[in-house]
Amino acid sequence: MSAGAAGPWLVEQNWDVTYQHVADEVTATFLRTLGEEGRLIGRRCPRCKRVLLPPTQLCDRDLIPTGEWFDLPLSGTIRAATIVFRPVRGLLDPPYALAYVEVDGADTAIPGLVQGLPLEDPERARAELEPGRPVEVVIAAERAGRMSDVGFRLR
Repeated sequence: MSAGAAGPWLVEQNWDVTYQHVADEVTATFLRTLGEEGRLIGRRCPRCKRVLLPPTQLCDRDLIPTGEWFDLPLSGTIRAATIVFRPVRGLLDPPYALAYVEVDGADTAIPGLVQGLPLEDPERARAELEPGRPVEVVIAAERAGRMSDVGFRLR
């Protein structure tokens, strides 16, 4: 039988994985600072001068160790966003909005939930999530030292 002759071959998979991993020194410093102090810090590549947030040990472009740490402000710009209306096992109950935000002073984007959107009006909510829209970065009052401590509010 030729490929596709009987229609698509559907494969159902279910992954329910819990794991622990050890964070490298750069990631651990970033997450501790976020959790304990409620601050965002990034690292700069000494060659291309990009500020990476979340910070990494190596620049993904130049493959060299990143250098100095930088405090970053609690403001940024939406680069991409979506609204989730269908449930996904293990995630929040919908609806909720996710955005990738480039924090001011950083050259990479971080994910987080968008707070305060009119999700009861999907068209309006979608219009408010346009790329280029400025946001305030909201750090949770009770923090666990995880990326989920970071959220966004439209400005």
